[in-house]
Amino acid sequence: MDRLSAETRILVAARTLFFEHGFAKVSTDMLAREASVSKATIYRHFENMTEILRRLIEIEISKISGARMPTIETRADLEQALTEFGIRLLTFLNQSDTVEFGRVIHEEARQNVDMGQAFFSVAFDNTHRTVAKMFAHAGEHQIITLSATPDDIAEDLIALFKGSGMTAAMLGVLDVPYGDIEGKVQRAVQTILKVYG
Repeated sequence: MDRLSAETRILVAARTLFFEHGFAKVSTDMLAREASVSKATIYRHFENMTEILRRLIEIEISKISGARMPTIETRADLEQALTEFGIRLLTFLNQSDTVEFGRVIHEEARQNVDMGQAFFSVAFDNTHRTVAKMFAHAGEHQIITLSATPDDIAEDLIALFKGSGMTAAMLGVLDVPYGDIEGKVQRAVQTILKVYG
């Protein structure tokens, strides 16, 4: 771990500690020991523990979005872009670390409303915006005719992608949220394109 930058060591250590103990129980002393840095180094990189958690959320969410807006010139391109996005999203959500991270965030949000708002903004708003941009682009270029706003369609598609699987996994009802990811994504995309396209 010594070869990693101090900021990276702090984030890696924080992620581990948050999973093991929950956000509220992790002190800067614990984090400094785990990351092999001083408390001063932590505060040089981050204003507080909430900022560290916010940065971890941003890192986790960046795994879903992809680097750039896909090229969408035909209905088949739109279908492929939505399918690839859905598979990335559900594959990410299916990881045991993601389920545990969700538990940590939900527990912290009960105590810290600002953290709940920050998580919602980074996780849900960014995901929603990414999908809405695809629909807006498709509508503007007459690839499909939109019978609702891109935001409404994005919300409907994400709800179809996620279903109740993540909630069931976070409650311990399921080991993993999603079984047949590709099938679930295909059904969701086809439903949205039939309803709104």
